Amino acid sequence: MKLTLILLAAGNSRRFDGNKLLTPFHGKPMYQYIVEEVEKLPDGLFDDKIVVTQYQEIMEDLEKRGYVVVENVQSSLGISHSIHLALEAAASPGGEEASYCFAVCDQPYLKAATIEGLIEGWKNSKRGIGCLCNMGEFGNPAIFSEAYRNELLALEGDVGGKRVLRRHIDDLYLHEVDDGLELVDIDVRPL
Repeated sequence: MKLTLILLAAGNSRRFDGNKLLTPFHGKPMYQYIVEEVEKLPDGLFDDKIVVTQYQEIMEDLEKRGYVVVENVQSSLGISHSIHLALEAAASPGGEEASYCFAVCDQPYLKAATIEGLIEGWKNSKRGIGCLCNMGEFGNPAIFSEAYRNELLALEGDVGGKRVLRRHIDDLYLHEVDDGLELVDIDVRPL
């Protein structure tokens, strides 16, 4: 089964009051936390890695790390536009065997072991969708099989994959995270 990692890093950070992905967070730009955790994962876990961003610094850094870089020059269209760009950049649809793991770059507490556990559990479940959760709350990353590609492409505005996920609870694998901190995304500037 082909699995493509898609990092979404194009947001405008309106609530953060500045570019949160490049803002130092405990000593390094926030986006680097997920990148470094992905680098700890076993080789071959992802067949391809894509990043969708509007930020030159992230483009340059992740291109050096082997990511396919997709520039989003219309981030004001919302997260759905980043999803569309990523799916268009992913290798041509390969039937039911293609899958996409979407992750965001503002979850600095997410750990490599959690990502790996999600992927292993999702594969073993034989379900079409998988995501992290903590006490009933859905979180990122989320994985979608090729069967959901068209629904993801039909999203509009600032609406992400959770809308598709909620429509198909019967085909959803939930991977419970012990520490809910891993699912926290940083939306406002720390005091």
